[in-house]
Amino acid sequence: MPTLEERRKRIELLGRIREFVFGIQDGLISTVGLLTGVQSATGNRSTVLLTGLAAMVTGGLSMATGSYLATRAEKEIFDKELKDQEAFTHEEFYQAKEGLLEALAKEGLSREVAYRIVKLMAHEKKVFLRTFQEKVLGIGSAEIRSPFKAATVMYVSFMIGGGIPLLPYCIGGGTHALLLSCALSAVTLFGVGFWKGKLARRSAMISGLQFFAVAVGSALVGFLVGVGIEGWVGQR
Repeated sequence: MPTLEERRKRIELLGRIREFVFGIQDGLISTVGLLTGVQSATGNRSTVLLTGLAAMVTGGLSMATGSYLATRAEKEIFDKELKDQEAFTHEEFYQAKEGLLEALAKEGLSREVAYRIVKLMAHEKKVFLRTFQEKVLGIGSAEIRSPFKAATVMYVSFMIGGGIPLLPYCIGGGTHALLLSCALSAVTLFGVGFWKGKLARRSAMISGLQFFAVAVGSALVGFLVGVGIEGWVGQR
């Protein structure tokens, strides 16, 4: 059986699934849509490869820096809120105790038992502050995320997602590469969705099919855009 510390680390690790799923899904969808459009419009393997590589690298950097800045801003605001609430519990200790008392009562404790717990914790300010943050404000320590880790996970997952649709074009071109690229992307997204469903203890098949439908829809849109561009250029 895993220890409590191992369970806590596992929960914090699972918090990274947002960046992983977002990165690999965006890398796959944006790249396969772009490659499908370029292939439909030009039919040139070299153009498709160069376009895909450029989109994969720049897209990965864009997603990583965006994730870093967003997570850093979130963390700074989060830390500022924690400091403000710490000051509040010192300045308005009676009101903070009342707030914690009400929160414990809402969770099912009798008011008498909740009062005894709050009175006991009032002698340990750090314990009281942490419990106040979690029970009253809904803020837990596991919610504080590292901007650098978030950016790294986002970049790596985007590059993996973007590289999968490119693989068929590294060994061939034309319609066969296009179809294989779409198939690989769809199967990968199905796998990611299936895995996500397993972790969430929901229907893995439904979750996988949802991701699969997104991949097919993206490829279809990219194909239609490419055909439209090809027709417009031909008319010009």
